[in-house]
Formats: sequence, C-alpha cells, structure tokens
Amino acid sequence: MKKPEVLAPAGDLEKLRVAYMYGADACYMGMKSVSMRVKGSTMDIDDIEEALRITRALGKKLYLTMNIYAHENKMNFLEKEIARLKELKKKNLIPDGLLISDPGIMMHVRQECPWIDIHVSTQANTLNSSACEFWAKLGVTRVVLGREVSLREVKQIREKLKEKGIDIELEAFVHGAMCMAYSGRCLLSNFMSSRDANEGMCAHSCRWNYKMFYLEESKRPNEYIPVYEDDEGTSIMSAKDMCMVEHMDDVIDSGIDSAKIEGRHKTVFYTAITSRIYRQAMDLAADGKKPTPELLDLAETINTRGYFTGFWYEKPGAEGQKYTGDLGDYNSKYCFAGVIRKVDGNMADMEVRNTLRKGDRLDIITPTTNIPAELDEFRNASDDRVIDVAHPGQEFTIRFSVSEEVKAGYVVRKHI
Repeated sequence: MKKPEVLAPAGDLEKLRVAYMYGADACYMGMKSVSMRVKGSTMDIDDIEEALRITRALGKKLYLTMNIYAHENKMNFLEKEIARLKELKKKNLIPDGLLISDPGIMMHVRQECPWIDIHVSTQANTLNSSACEFWAKLGVTRVVLGREVSLREVKQIREKLKEKGIDIELEAFVHGAMCMAYSGRCLLSNFMSSRDANEGMCAHSCRWNYKMFYLEESKRPNEYIPVYEDDEGTSIMSAKDMCMVEHMDDVIDSGIDSAKIEGRHKTVFYTAITSRIYRQAMDLAADGKKPTPELLDLAETINTRGYFTGFWYEKPGAEGQKYTGDLGDYNSKYCFAGVIRKVDGNMADMEVRNTLRKGDRLDIITPTTNIPAELDEFRNASDDRVIDVAHPGQEFTIRFSVSEEVKAGYVVRKHI
C-alpha cells in the first residue's frame, strides 16, 4: 500500500515555505474571493504566482480552493478568479487541482479552465462510493471525503470504486478543528453575527462560551437535560480537535491518496509542527513503526481544544466534545517563542512571538529533531544591545548563540 501524501495548510507564503521545509508533500491555499477561509486572507494573484513558482522549484504540489457556496452576487468574483487562472496558464503555472464544492462554480471552471484538475471539497458532503462515482463521471479527479466517514467506510468506498474500475483519488482529514455542523455546513455564524460560514466568513460561534441551565425538548415537557458548565460558561457546541498521529498505519491501510491537515488561518508554528509530525509519523508507519515520544510531545506543543480521533473509528461520543469553557486543554508546557529569520555562524536572529527573558529554555524545532538552547545572553538585533527581556512586537528580533546548525525559517518553542 502506498503512502498518502502529507497535505498541509498554507494561509500565506511564509506558511507555504515552512510546510514544505518541514516535510509536506503538498499544500493548499485559497483563491482570495471564493475560498472558505476568505476572512483575513491576504493572498492575491501575485502571491499565488509566487507560491506556484516555489512549489514547482521544490517538486511539490499546490492545490487552490474555490470552495464557497456562492450566492448570485458572488459569481462576478468567480469570473475574476478564472481570468487570473488563465493568466497563470500563460506563464506555464498551473495548480495541481482546484477544490470546489458549488456545482455552478464547478461547471464554469470546467468550461473555462479544462486544463486544471477538479477536486471536490469536503463541503460537498461526499460520504459514499456512489457519490464518488457521480463526481468521477463529471471528470473530477479527487474527492475530499466528509469528516463523518469512518475508517471502515473509507476502505469500503475504495474497494467498491476498484471493483467498478473507477479511477478517482480520495483525500481525508487527519488533523485539525472539527465542526459541530455537518461537514461544516453551518448557519449559526450567519444568524448570530451576519457572517456566512458557507461563504468563508465563519465567526466560530460554536466556540463561544454560553450560559445555560438546562435543555427541554418540546415533546418532553418537564424532562430537563442538565448542561454542565464552569465559572466561564460552557462550550457545549465545541468539538475537540482531530489528531490521528498515533494511527498513521490505519490511515495508510485505508487506501486514501492524501492525508490532510486543517488550519490555513493558524500560525506558522502550527504549520511547521503539524507538517513535521505527520511527515515523520507517516514514514515511520510505512516501516511498521509507531511515532516516537518526541513526536507525540510535539503534537501536544500546539494549542488545541483537546484531541480525539474524529469519526475515523465510528461515531464519537462524549469523548469528542469539549464541554467546559476554560482553557484547560491548552498547552501548559510550551509556547511559541519565535521564528529564526537569519543565521550568521553560531548566531541566530529570531523574530519574537512571545515574551522572552534571560534564562528561558528554548527548543529550536528542525524538520527532523529538536535543538535545545538557553537564553543565557541575548541582544536586540537592531542595535546589538544586551537585553534581559524581549516582548513580541512588529518584527522585533533578538540575537542569540546556537550550539548546532540551524536555518532561517525554523520555528522555536519556549518551555513555560
């Protein structure tokens, strides 16, 4: 069984570079006006052109998302994006696929850009082999399965497609945020903040803290269902985060072609850590080995709502839900210290992302290992003054000595 590609999120060019540096085979990023993560997006056509050039130079793959469900007034944005794709083709820069969920958008793209492979987004709720066959007959080359599909079902889908001689790739999520709504199809954000989740503007209302005392179903009067909360309320609609790093042997055995990491809007630190742990866990699993304790520790380095395995092992129960509104699941051992921006001999310049003080212990996270460092002395990189504390700010950078070879782009964590 072949290894699936490790597919990482790239919300901007820095994250794209870091994902590739830390082992991702492929990345996905959004077309600015028609992407499900359009909120806060800074990617313009020049950035996408540069992203494609970087990808081609490294022999990697890049997929672009056009996966909103478009109201009629959004279709003019689609025309602009199609024009941009045609300009990229003139420069021989063609993305390896476009992720689409809206059939109307798919029809226009198929007509105007037939040279680009179409991937069906997870937003399309594809959960069975017949749906995959339907998309394949429309010329789709890959389906991103809904997060609700179990390991057993993935295997069944792959087997039935094989029996019918249907050649279509399967992609599935292995890490990241889970939505309380069916494959992310949610109106809660629109109702509460006039921001449509299905057009890429989700306010994540399900993550907010709520004050509730009980639930009462209309057909069961006086049967009160208690809702447990702490002093800050409850996060009754907030699911924990998916993490399959300990189960990559099953992911490989499932027959999927691409193992997808969620999180285009998360930090460059998150992108680096998740790319590395799934690259190494995938390679270890292919050799019949389990992830190392160091990898499992890295998985706990990034802030989460708590981990579970999603729907991979059938429908989750209470273990998949975050009921309390506190930050108790957030990492208490490490925090994001910064990003190495320049290296000169044994001196490294690091952009600061959290407050650092003399004596702090750091780990420089490389694509394959962790390099310990202690801030016995560090300097303000702009004027070379020795300082005892550094606060994060607009590209504020410190300089300190390192014991081993490091590279620009490496991320660093601090021991709390």
